[in-house]
Amino acid sequence: MLIPLQNKKKTYLVTGGLGFIGSSLANTLQGTITVLSLSGRKTDTLKRKDITVRIKDINDITANDVENVDVIYHCAGTVHNYHVQLHPHFDTRVNIDGMVRLLEACKNLPQKPKVIFLSTFFVYGNEYERTKVPINENSPTDPRGLYPATKLCAESVLKLYSRLYAIPYVIARLTNVYGESERGDNSKKGALNYLIMKAVRGETIELYEGGEFYRDYIHVDDVVSALRFLEERGQNDTFLVGYGTPVKFRDMMEHILTLTGNKSQLVAIDPPFFHTVVGIKNFIADTKKINSLGWASSITWKDGLSRVVTAYQSFHQP
Repeated sequence: MLIPLQNKKKTYLVTGGLGFIGSSLANTLQGTITVLSLSGRKTDTLKRKDITVRIKDINDITANDVENVDVIYHCAGTVHNYHVQLHPHFDTRVNIDGMVRLLEACKNLPQKPKVIFLSTFFVYGNEYERTKVPINENSPTDPRGLYPATKLCAESVLKLYSRLYAIPYVIARLTNVYGESERGDNSKKGALNYLIMKAVRGETIELYEGGEFYRDYIHVDDVVSALRFLEERGQNDTFLVGYGTPVKFRDMMEHILTLTGNKSQLVAIDPPFFHTVVGIKNFIADTKKINSLGWASSITWKDGLSRVVTAYQSFHQP
C-alpha cells in the first residue's frame, strides 16, 4: 500500500535510476528528481519527462552531484552472483567502492542527504535451512556468493559513515523482486520473469529441484511503496522488505501456466554445481518489523503474476 507522504517537495538522487527497481521508484517520486546511470541505453524506462538523467559511473560521483539533495536512493549495484566467474573485482568495485565514493561525496556537506540503500536477502545465505526459523533483521548473516558478500560489506560501510559523519540512512534488504517492467530475457537475474517469458512463448521450463522450494516474491510496486514509506518512517535502521508469506515456487509456475493457457512442460532438473555453492534453497521472511510500523504488501502473488503475464503477452505475438 502506498503511504501518503508529506507535502514538502524534496530533491532526490536515484543512483542506478534506469534499472528495474530504480526507474520504477523514480517514476513515482514527487519533487526534483535526478537519476544517475552508468549507461543511457534504458532511458525508455522513465515515463516522465521532468526527470534529469546524468550518465556517470558511481565511482566518479562528487559532492556537486549530491549537494542540496534531500534523499539518495542508492539503487546502483550488481544484481547477480555470476561476476565472480569472469570479473571477480566487479562486485567489489560497484558495491563497496561505489558506496565509499558516494559517502565521501556526502560526508562534508552542511546538510546530509538521507541515504536509502537497497540491499538483498541473499546476505542471510542458507540461515533458514540451518534453523527452520523465519528470517528477520536480527538473523545471522552468512552470504554464500560474492554479490551478497559485497552488499553486506556496503551495509557496514554505510553504518560506519553514519556514525562518523551523521549521515542518516535506511538499509532495505529486499527479497525476490519481480514485475512487468523487468525484462524477461536474462536467466542470471530476475529468474521468475525469465521463466514467465518462456511460459508466454510456450517453451519447456526447467526448474531446479522441480521448483519444490519456498521463496518470498514481492512485486516491484510493493517494493517502491515500502521504500517511500521507509523514507518517512525509517531512521538509521535495517529492514527486511518482502511479501511476508512464503509461496512454493512450483505453485507459482503452475499458476503461470494456467494464466498463459499454453502447454509448456515443467521439467525438474538438478541445479548446476555453481548454483549449489552460491545459491540458497528455501527462504521464509519474517517482515513483522516493517509491518509493525504500518506498512504491508498489497499485491498478492497471483495478482502480481497476472499483471506480468498480461504485460508479456501484449508484446509477444506467437
